[in-house]
Amino acid sequence: MAAPAVANPSATTARAAAGQPTSLRRGPQTIATPPDRDQPLATHFAPAGRAAPHDLAAARAEFLANPLAVTLLEAIPDLAMVLNQQRQIIAVNRRLLVAVQAASPEDLLGVRPGELVGCVRAHDGPDGCGTGPACAVCGAVQAVVACLESRDAAVRECRLRALGAADGGALDVEVQATFLNLGGAERVVVALRDISGRKRRALLERVFFHDLLNLTSGVHSIAELLATGELEPETEDEFRRDLIHLADELHREILAQRQLLAAERGELQPEPSPNAVPEVLRAVCELYRHQPVAAGREVCIGEAPDCGIEADPALLMRVLGNLVKNALEAMPEGEAVRIAAEDRGDRVAFTVQNRGVIPRAIQDQIFQRSFSTKGESGRGVGTYSVKLLTERYLGGEVSFTSAEPEGTVFTVLLPKQAPRS
Repeated sequence: MAAPAVANPSATTARAAAGQPTSLRRGPQTIATPPDRDQPLATHFAPAGRAAPHDLAAARAEFLANPLAVTLLEAIPDLAMVLNQQRQIIAVNRRLLVAVQAASPEDLLGVRPGELVGCVRAHDGPDGCGTGPACAVCGAVQAVVACLESRDAAVRECRLRALGAADGGALDVEVQATFLNLGGAERVVVALRDISGRKRRALLERVFFHDLLNLTSGVHSIAELLATGELEPETEDEFRRDLIHLADELHREILAQRQLLAAERGELQPEPSPNAVPEVLRAVCELYRHQPVAAGREVCIGEAPDCGIEADPALLMRVLGNLVKNALEAMPEGEAVRIAAEDRGDRVAFTVQNRGVIPRAIQDQIFQRSFSTKGESGRGVGTYSVKLLTERYLGGEVSFTSAEPEGTVFTVLLPKQAPRS
C-alpha cells in the first residue's frame, strides 16, 4: 500500500527555522504561515506555540513507520489529515493533497488547518490559526481542541470564508476529529467533508421558498377578496394597490435569488449607471418603510451629500436594502434605523445604523453564508450577499462596528466611478 502524502520538512521547516514565513499555494493565492517560535504566545482561544522543525520531522517519520496508520489514513473517503498536539499537519491523504492543489507534500508540513484552506481569519491571532478572537466560534478548532482534551472523537460544523474564491469564499465543512495514540504520541486525525451544497439547499428552502410562500399567500388572499365583487370602492382600490405591491415584492425576491446564484457562480454582469446619492437613500428608505418588517419602527435618512455614484442600481439597492432589512429585524418596536451617506472624495460611504449591539460571538460570524442570528428560521444570507455583491461586483468594501453608545453601524464604501472589468 502506497504511503499517504506526508509533508517533507526539509524546505518548509528550513525556512521557518531561519525566521522566514513558510507558504502554501492554494489556487491563485499564496497563504503565508507564521514561522516557529521559541516562546509561547498569548492566545484568544486555542493554545499557541508550534513544534520545532526537528520535532515535525520526527513525527513524520514515526507516522510513516506505522503501516496500519498509513493505510487507515488513505482509506478515509474524505479529505483527511493528521495533526500533532500543536494542531499542525504531519500527514495528509492524497485526496486532500489534490484538493488543495499543493505543489508538493512538503508544503503542508507544520501548517494548521485554517492556513491550509485559506481562511480569512487564519492570521488574526498572535500565532495563526486557532489563536484569534474569531477562532472561539470556529467549529474546526473546537473539534480539534475537544478531541485533544477528552481523548475522544468530536464532530462540529465549521463555517468559514476562504481567500480568492469567485463565490466569496463561503465554505461549510463538517469536521470530525478522532484521537489517535501512536506509540505514546497523541495525535488527532481530522476528516473534512464539504457540506456547502447541503447548506445551500437548506438555505434556499428556508429563505427563498419561505418568502415566496408568504408573498403568494398574500396575493391569493387579496385576489379572492377582489373576486367576490362585494367590496366597497375605496377598499377595493386599496386592495388593488396592495396586490401590485405584493406582486412587485414577489418579482424582487425571484430576481434577488437569481442574482445571488449568478454572483456565486461568477456569472453576474453589473450594469453601472449614474445614481444621485440622495435619490438612492430616498429609494431605499421608501422601499422598506412600508414593509411588514418595519411595523412599529422608523426608517429615517441622515446626511445625504449632493453627489453622484456610478454603480449598478439594482445591486446597490440590494446591498443597502439588505442592511436596512436586517437592522429592522434586529430592533424592537419603537426604535429607528438610520441610513446616511458621506462624500469621501473619489468614494462614497453609505451607512446603516441602529441602536442595538451585536454580541461578540455573533460579530465574528456576521458575513458567513449559512449563519443567522435568528436560529434555523432566520435568513442567514443578508450580510453574506452584501459582502459578496459589494466586494466582487461593486468594487467596494463593507465593514461594521458594534459597540455602545453608537450601536451597530454597517458601512459600505464604494468608488464614485464603477470598476471596469
